[in-house]
Amino acid sequence: MLHALRTVSGAAESLLRTLPVLMGPWLISSGAIALDDVPLEPLRQYPTGLNATGVVAADLDGDGDIDLALSNRATDDITIRFNNGEGMFPDRIDIPTGEGPRYVDAADFDGDGDIDLCTPDYNSDTATVLRNDGNGQFTITHRFELHRTVFLWTDDLDLDGNDDMIVLQWDGTAEIPSQSPALMTPFYGTGTGDFETGDSAFIGLQPRGGASADLDGDGRIDIVTANLTSGDLTLLLSDGDRTWRDPVQIITGGYPRYLTLDDLDGDGDIDIAAVSKDTNECWILHNDGTGDFSLAQTRTTNNLPHSIDSGDMDGDGDIDVIVSHVGSYWSLLYLNNGSGYFPSVQWITMTAGPAEVELADLDGDGLLDIASANVNHADRGLSVILQGDCIPGADCNQNGIRDRCEVDADCNRNGLPDSCELDDGTAQDLDGNGVLDDCQDDCNGNGLPDGWEISVGMAGDCNGNQIPDDCDWNDPGDCDGDGIINGCEADENHDHIPDDCQCYADLDGNESVDVLDLLEVLSQWGTIPDPRDPPLTADFDFSESVDIFDFLLLLNRWGDCPPPLPTATGACCTSFGPCITMTEIRCELTLGTYLGDGVDCNGMECPELP
Repeated sequence: MLHALRTVSGAAESLLRTLPVLMGPWLISSGAIALDDVPLEPLRQYPTGLNATGVVAADLDGDGDIDLALSNRATDDITIRFNNGEGMFPDRIDIPTGEGPRYVDAADFDGDGDIDLCTPDYNSDTATVLRNDGNGQFTITHRFELHRTVFLWTDDLDLDGNDDMIVLQWDGTAEIPSQSPALMTPFYGTGTGDFETGDSAFIGLQPRGGASADLDGDGRIDIVTANLTSGDLTLLLSDGDRTWRDPVQIITGGYPRYLTLDDLDGDGDIDIAAVSKDTNECWILHNDGTGDFSLAQTRTTNNLPHSIDSGDMDGDGDIDVIVSHVGSYWSLLYLNNGSGYFPSVQWITMTAGPAEVELADLDGDGLLDIASANVNHADRGLSVILQGDCIPGADCNQNGIRDRCEVDADCNRNGLPDSCELDDGTAQDLDGNGVLDDCQDDCNGNGLPDGWEISVGMAGDCNGNQIPDDCDWNDPGDCDGDGIINGCEADENHDHIPDDCQCYADLDGNESVDVLDLLEVLSQWGTIPDPRDPPLTADFDFSESVDIFDFLLLLNRWGDCPPPLPTATGACCTSFGPCITMTEIRCELTLGTYLGDGVDCNGMECPELP
């Protein structure tokens, strides 16, 4: 057996020096498939924000069942899916965080009995704390400035009864932070919602995960981190009084991506299970009781393992582990033989790029269920698989299948087949297309499907894009006061400004389109050879020619000019991506977001649309 290499360093710069060790073979299991699979219900998936990578299970609204919070790194927010008490998650809210939250964890930081949240915000170099009002509504209370915050979790590190926050970050003072030892920075909770920043400790290069437990049996809480670039785990043993011994390096090789701590071999001390990203491996390291770890087993995983969690999935009294993969359609459940080895594996279908995985009892039946954050698809950003079989239980349509197992017939994901909801009147289908109304697009949130509103004339759709007009523009506007919103007005010269609100044919500036303007059009008649900069003043339709079409446009504008529109301009994040300086009305009519008069684009990158 290869004993994990341990290195004790007296200073940060010697963190990576190692001591000689006895080398031996890595133990590899037979790779057998589990004969008695853990019974699992069908995969259910729920929408979240974009690129969900972190998930935590906790009772966030105080109703006694377990909800799920997911961090969405591309939309800079947290999605909370609330449990309906049956392990279904039909209701959702989204809460802003810092930029690029990679993970999310939960704890009662302010001692009020409800669960708060925190995130490591990789893109804004912050850690954010969000306080719960007791009903599942959250407000940001703290934002700690750090450097490349990659991971965090919560624990009572100093055993004072208050929840603390442990953050892994790059060392911003290093010359090349990405190639230097990173930092573990603790934030000690006061119990009132505030924190005291503790002393940082050096760990390996580019950490990706971490966990804490009493690893050497002295009653104090220790820390282990998985360090992707340096190919090792860092062990930080507590000395008490919020101090740490010199970091210990556990050489694993490969690319340690994530780890979990649990008593895997049943001997009363805490062991380590970790995954290696690019080598597609799961490592089991046994503890001798003093915090000295040896590699007991290596299991091959599927492509690009991302996360691992532990728990007794098969109810035999020992701890199993599950591995999720962003590069595979299957997660792997490794079943413990009772001595901390995992000779059999159960393949579990989990699509959409499952990142962080968590085991929790989601339906209150005493059995562990599976949840994961999925990075590849926002409309399937959360996966939930409940433990159990599909034969017994409620069967509202009497088809022999348990209601909550009819996934394909349950568009609103509430555990009831759609046909039963229609029959008992708890749901409706106004347009008769066989899809429940609350499963169809409802941009204005009035409970009515957009397509049905348009079809019966309750909403306009002047541009024919099947989106009600009042959802197409942030401020529909009516520049000429005729009751027709700006986006539905005629725009014959295609300049994204309603024709009735401007006087583009007033060529002589006398506030009227008259015979003098007509004569000017005739004087410019025809095509002018290149270069055509600036364009012809009478080329109203920008065809690079003054012709009959411009003549007709002038006649259509004949008469007194309307009051002038505001001419102030500012930055507009357009619907097609780039930032362009333009007037507010033109920005709105291009379905952009106006950032204010006088705001300069100045190289600004607008957020990408989902």
